[in-house]
Amino acid sequence: MSNGLEWLPSLARYGAGMPISHLKQGFIVPALVLLILASPATQSQEGEGDQPDATQSGYRETPGFGGPESVSQQLALNDQKRDSKYRFNTMERAFAPYFDWKRQLNDEFGVSFGFQYYLLPQYATSSRADNGALGSIFRFQGSWTLFGRDGVNPGRIEWRVENRTNVFGRQSPNDLSGAIGAAALNTGFGYASNFQTDLAVLNWTQGFRNSTTGVAAGRLAFDVYLDAMPFQTFSRGFINRAFLVNPTIATTGIGAIGAVAKGMINDQFWIGGQMYDGNAASGSFDWDTVTEGEWLSAIEVGWTPTFSERKKKMVQFTYWYKDARALAGVPKGSGWAVSAAWRNNATYFPFVRFGHSDGGAGVAAEDALSVGLEITRREDEIWTVGAGWARPSEQTHGSGLRDEWVIESSYKFQLAKNFSLTPDLQILLNPANNPGKSSVLIAGVRAILVL
Repeated sequence: MSNGLEWLPSLARYGAGMPISHLKQGFIVPALVLLILASPATQSQEGEGDQPDATQSGYRETPGFGGPESVSQQLALNDQKRDSKYRFNTMERAFAPYFDWKRQLNDEFGVSFGFQYYLLPQYATSSRADNGALGSIFRFQGSWTLFGRDGVNPGRIEWRVENRTNVFGRQSPNDLSGAIGAAALNTGFGYASNFQTDLAVLNWTQGFRNSTTGVAAGRLAFDVYLDAMPFQTFSRGFINRAFLVNPTIATTGIGAIGAVAKGMINDQFWIGGQMYDGNAASGSFDWDTVTEGEWLSAIEVGWTPTFSERKKKMVQFTYWYKDARALAGVPKGSGWAVSAAWRNNATYFPFVRFGHSDGGAGVAAEDALSVGLEITRREDEIWTVGAGWARPSEQTHGSGLRDEWVIESSYKFQLAKNFSLTPDLQILLNPANNPGKSSVLIAGVRAILVL
């Protein structure tokens, strides 16, 4: 009799039998992870991370309206001295000069930078192809503040070199999502196999009015600004698209030529507008698509109790419109979305997001709703749980498809100051492109290394 856990041995064995020809792919950073884990470790005591300077290189969050995937927010987040379950003293001493050098560059020249590596193996109980997947995201990103280094109205260049790929010849988590029949609720969102190494972000960001207003222009990542909310990031607990990027909103490539402007109109309300090249392709540095004159544009209005709380307590409404893409044969589309998050204390952080579209512009869904909750037990252990629903777009996926549902839960362990593991479990109900299945279980373990 089946006990429903047949996937566990397969997940544990996944990665065995890898062809030698693929070993060079993604080898260096995973090897560094193994080196860290192999170093002598001691159990951390609670409160060890509470130090006068709670950073490794002195990076502080720069005021602005970019979401948690923005370069400045990622640099500040990754530089924090986190409480961790273990102390790898040998590795910490070895990297101390590196972080001191980064601090010196930031203090003297206003240059900050960092590396991020995400590794995600997944296994599904049912697939029309391979049941397993292994994908990675690598980022080298930085910021050079040329004006306002005192923190008032800073002006800076931001950049991000990025690569996303399948690892060791396995299919990517994004491809596994297609193999199990997911339409709107991608179960490995963002972990693609065709995102070649690219200068994905290169823009000028400028603050005004004590940084309560800001503009950014250049090559932009749309998910940094479009319907940005605290959980729209790869760095928190969720992996399914239901919780990361609203599936009713049209997207474009990461690295789209565009411009954004947002600002507070009083102590609590802000407004904003943005537009991006609608034909940009992720992993491709192509300026020619701008001449086609097809754009993704949006306006938004938001509310927060105070400007300083906008990333923990917020409600926002976004209306978007995307031009028809003539060469790609994709019709125009429009829609709206509402996102809200409200953190009352250090433990509970709930959120909700809803969206509706006319189904055009290649969107994944016509309607979608997701709710979730992040529970911080202690700084090195964070639990997330959420549920999502979506009605797939008939224009994008065809007619007669079932509504999709997903339940996702994960538990993040901060094993070392710069390394975390997040076991993740998803139950996808009614995969729209796999009518023979009523449910699929997807298990994964995401690793994040930051330096």
